[in-house]
Amino acid sequence: MSARSDTRLVGGPPPPHRLPTLTSLRFAAALAVFLFHAFLVADPLHPGAPLGFFADPRLAAALAHATSKAGYAGVSFFFVLSGFVLTWSARERERPAAFWRRRLARIYPSHLAMWAAAALLFAWAAPVRTWLPNLLLVHAYSPDPDINSGMNMPSWSLCCEALFYLLFPLLHRAVRRLPARALLPALAAALLAAAAVAGADAVLLSDRPRIPQLPVSLDQLWFGYLFPPARLPEFVLGMLLARAVAAGRAPRVPLAAAFLVAPAYALALAVPSPYDFVLPMVLPLALVICAAAQHDLRRGAGDPPPRRLAQWLGAVSFGFYLCQGVVLFHGRPLLLGDRTYPAPLAALLTVAAFGATLAAGALSHALVERPAVRRLAGRAAGAG
Repeated sequence: MSARSDTRLVGGPPPPHRLPTLTSLRFAAALAVFLFHAFLVADPLHPGAPLGFFADPRLAAALAHATSKAGYAGVSFFFVLSGFVLTWSARERERPAAFWRRRLARIYPSHLAMWAAAALLFAWAAPVRTWLPNLLLVHAYSPDPDINSGMNMPSWSLCCEALFYLLFPLLHRAVRRLPARALLPALAAALLAAAAVAGADAVLLSDRPRIPQLPVSLDQLWFGYLFPPARLPEFVLGMLLARAVAAGRAPRVPLAAAFLVAPAYALALAVPSPYDFVLPMVLPLALVICAAAQHDLRRGAGDPPPRRLAQWLGAVSFGFYLCQGVVLFHGRPLLLGDRTYPAPLAALLTVAAFGATLAAGALSHALVERPAVRRLAGRAAGAG
């Protein structure tokens, strides 16, 4: 890629290339988070009650272990991807207020819809004092688990995204001024910052008392995983990666790099907490994002587009991600109580929960997200 293409991220219009492969990968990340939640042995909102459907304790424990780091990987992918896509599609002369309006139009109406669903249908599941922080997307700043996990649990990550959006105009100004030769050292610095967060979490915070389903304390889970400033390195990593790809400074990464995720995930299963929150997976996931973006840039005009189903799944992935909290954490105990089932029926119920979440996510995308973007952000909002 020529140096000229980099000017589109530092002084000209946004790149002309859309990134459909990255769009399709979003659903894989959202599915990873769903699997982590669906196979939890213990329901974090209802202590002593199961969340997964499997009655066999050994099978339930094996499934929970196998998917125990999938949520970490999916969320980290979203944070790196967010920095990448926002930088890639940044409008040079757009005012911060216009940028913030576009971004909030993407996330807040869907969040508000899920917040209302949780409040109206399952108000008994969360103390009233948790409602306002969740509504305002500040609940992840609180170490109180009733607050940071109340209402619609997956919405904690939107607190991080809101911080990213707030800081993006300032961060983007700094990133686009970096000389191309400084991009790879800056990427290394972002990875070191993520490692520093994990080290501080392990050294400075007590690991007692332990969370029943995780080998960390509530304070460690909050600071190293939920606390929005702690996730900034992943977002900045994505921003730097977008500039490196545009400047031709990123090494050419084949799509086969996706296979690196498997050994990285195996490493994550072995790494002790809290070092497993981000560190084992973030670099392989960044390489996958780099490979997908480079693949889209190499596609010719006559090349077939990605499959329509993959694009649709990517488009509804945000709704799917948000709706799983209502389906799993609220709907499961409401409809089935704490009952568990033999493996065949449990597998069918897991598939049914997936189908219900996907349907709810598709409705949220069609009836809330898309109309809100058209009305609040305009048709030229882009593909962020």
